[in-house]
Order: sequence, then C-alpha cells, then structure tokens
Amino acid sequence: MTIKKKIRLSNIMMVLIPIIFTAVVINVCLHTSLGSFWYTLEAMYSDENSIQFAQSMIYTYQQELWENNWGQGEHPDASEEIKRSDEMYHLENKLSGMGYQFMITKNEKLIYTNLSEEDMQAARSVAGDAIDTAKTLTASRHEVSVIKNTFYHGEKTFCITAVHRQQTDQGVVNYLKNYILKYLYGIILFFIVLTLLVNGITSWWISGSILKPLRLLSTGTKEIREGNLDTRMEYQKKDEFGQVCRDFEEMRNFLKESVEQRLRDEKKRRALITGISHDLRTPLTSISGYLDGLMDGIADTPDKRMRYLQAIKTRTGNLVSLVDSLSEYSRLDNGFRYHMEAADFREFVEQYLETLKPDAEQNQIEIVFSYGKETYPVRIDREEFKRVFDNLFTNTVKYRTLEKSRVQISLERTLTGTDIELVYQDDGPGVPQESLEQIFDSFYRVDDARTQSEKGSGIGLAVVREIILGHSGSVQADNREGLAVIIHLPITGEETNGKNTDCGR
Repeated sequence: MTIKKKIRLSNIMMVLIPIIFTAVVINVCLHTSLGSFWYTLEAMYSDENSIQFAQSMIYTYQQELWENNWGQGEHPDASEEIKRSDEMYHLENKLSGMGYQFMITKNEKLIYTNLSEEDMQAARSVAGDAIDTAKTLTASRHEVSVIKNTFYHGEKTFCITAVHRQQTDQGVVNYLKNYILKYLYGIILFFIVLTLLVNGITSWWISGSILKPLRLLSTGTKEIREGNLDTRMEYQKKDEFGQVCRDFEEMRNFLKESVEQRLRDEKKRRALITGISHDLRTPLTSISGYLDGLMDGIADTPDKRMRYLQAIKTRTGNLVSLVDSLSEYSRLDNGFRYHMEAADFREFVEQYLETLKPDAEQNQIEIVFSYGKETYPVRIDREEFKRVFDNLFTNTVKYRTLEKSRVQISLERTLTGTDIELVYQDDGPGVPQESLEQIFDSFYRVDDARTQSEKGSGIGLAVVREIILGHSGSVQADNREGLAVIIHLPITGEETNGKNTDCGR
C-alpha cells in the first residue's frame, strides 16, 4: 500500500472507529437495563396534542406578527379585524393543522378569532376561570388542550389563546424522535462529510509534502546510477525531508568531486607514465648507442673510448637525477608530513644564499636580494624549502641562453598584510604565455625543450608547487624580461623561536 493511501486510511479510521464504537455501545445499552432510561426520555419528550409544539409556534410568531401586522393601526373597536398577512396565514395554518383554533386580543379587546362556542366551553371545562384571568396558561385533559400566552409591547398588551378540542391525524408528537434526533442526525452527517473533506485536503497536503521529496530522491538516485552527477536536488523546505535532500545534495557534490578528482588523477597518471617513458627512453637510447660503438670497435682510439665512456656517464647521471626527482615528487604527493618551525623568512633566504654562493660563482650567476624593513614571520620546513630554491636555480642554469645569468629575488608583504610575496626572476628566455599555467605540472616542458631531455626532467617545478602547497601557500609564473616565479606564504605572527610542529598535506 502506498504512503498516500495509508495516510488517507489512517485519517478516516481515526474518525470512524470512535463513531462506530460509540454507536455499538449505545445499541448495547438500549437493549439492556439501561434502555429504560431511553424510554423514559422518549416519554418525557412526547407531545400529546402537540401542545408543546403549538406553544413554541405561538411564542415564535409573536414578534413577527407585531412587526408585520399588529403594529399597524390602533384597532379602536372589537369589530375591526387585523390585516391578514403572510405571517398570520402561516400561524393559522400551522395551528389548524395540529387541531388548534385561536383568538387574539389587544388591551383585552378582541381583534381576531376562529374559535367556536364549543371550543370555548371545552376550554373552560379544562382551565375554568383561569382562561380569563391567567396571563400564561397551559392545560390539557384527554383530547382538550388550552394554551394562553400574553406579551407586552410598550403600553399595549396582546394575548393569544389557542384551544385543541378534537382528535387529529397527527396524534402524539415525539420531540426526541421528530426533532432532536433529526437535528442530531443532521449534525452527525455534516460532521462525517466535513471529516471526509478535511481528510482529503490534509491527506493531499501531507502526502504531497512526503511524496515530492521521495520522487526527487528517486530521480536523483537513478541519475547517479546512470553516471549523471549534475542533477541538482531542488528541494529547499526546512523540514526533515529537506534535511535529507540537503544531505543527498552534499553526497552528490562529494561524489562529483571524487569522480572529477579521479579523472584528474588518471590524466595525471597517464601524463606521468608518458613523461617517464620519454625521459627514460632518450638517455637509455643514447647509452645503448655509445655501448654499441664501443662493442663494434668504432671507438678505436683511447681518446674516442674515453669520450664515449664520459658520454655514458653523463647520460647515467641524467637517469639518476630523473629517478631522484621522481622519488622526491612521489614522496611529496603521497601525504608527506612537513617538519614546520617558526622562522623569519628574510633571515632564512639570506642564510640559504650564503651557502649557495660558491655554486653561484661557479655557474656564473649573479644574485640580487632586495627586501623591506618589516619582519616576515612564517612557519616552514627549512630542509624542504631549500629544495624550492635548489630547483629554481637548477632551472635557471639549465635553460639559460647566455654564459652568465642574473637572478633577482625580492621579498615584501602584500597590501592585505596577511601574507608575504617572494619573487624569483632570472634573465632567461622565459616561456610562451599559453604555457605559464602548465609549467608546474609534472613532466611538462615547453615544446622547444621537450626534444632536449638532458636539460631537465620536467619535475622540478612540480616539486616546487607541491612544497608550496604543503606550506598553505600559492605559486604562479609570469614573464618579466625572463621567467618570474611568484610565491605567496601566509604570515603567522609568531616569534622565530616558536616550537617545532609537524603537519602534512
């Protein structure tokens, strides 16, 4: 059974079961000793000669007759008849139908009557002189009933006297059955109809609030099963299903990001394999060629054999450098934990350049370091950050076109004051504008350098990016009369003698 049908059925049962149970209890009571109370109630509400109903009719029509009939004219003598209005005819017909004849007096003057002499004699036999003196009277004996009702309007006094003298077809009227129960049945019927109407509306409202998110969740799961992770869960109501739909949307976004990350990793893996294959093939081919030359006797002099062996050693060194770079990149990419410590970045750079000075002089590299007067508190892994500068200097030497090189290093705080900016700029050839965003990818090299694998493996700048990201920083490249590498690191605000901590990516 569907949820919608269950809701409708439960709402109907909540109403019908109490009603049915109550009806059964009443029926059982009526057929036991408790039923005597019901018959007593019936007898109490029995209206012999319709006396109660006639009295109620007279009382009800008093005000209407005054407003539409008696209030018009003064009726100065008894011979003047009152106007026959619709209200008058209606009262007369009602009372006549129950066997009653009546008369009306105003200030003790007769203004209307359809009573006969026999009717008055029968009334006096039951009520006696009270029929003339009493203001309000109800009396009954056998088939004769007398009703007298007096009411006042200002200084005027009106009196209606009704007499029932003969048997009619109506007989005894039971108010409990004919009126009270009819109203009660009508109320019960109205209650049932209203209950069904409200049940239908509430069932539609509740089922809609449940079925709509369920349909959305069903559609979403089918889309995910078919591989479509772009279908959004458009349900924003702040209820329990809304929370479920929001959780489902978070799961969809997580799955989508996971799939996209997996595709990126797969693309990265294929590029890595392609790059490794290319960079290994070139030196291995060269080594194999030189070995063939030695084995075939092409290097037939000691000088040639020495040159061949030197070339083999150089290519072997390239292979070792490539393997070391691969090992370093793999180590960083697999969740390496950095040994972070507080430091002043200016002092760190100065210390590093001091240790680099012999290599810089040997490779004919002039280094200019400029910085502001501020302090530059950061948290870094000193050993790993040295690799950043090592790889940058190695690239400068490998790809330069001049015998001498000039490197400018500048250090300053950004305008926001929340991080520092380090710019490393050499005077090399730079890279094409379209390649600036890709040079930090593993094994990426500009096309002109791809054919010269001895110049580099294409992993150095990828290692630089991994280390910078591990320090919660960012790195980018630009052409500024050479290649400029811009590094941003967050300022910690800690003293340089802070405690050492470990953190990982």
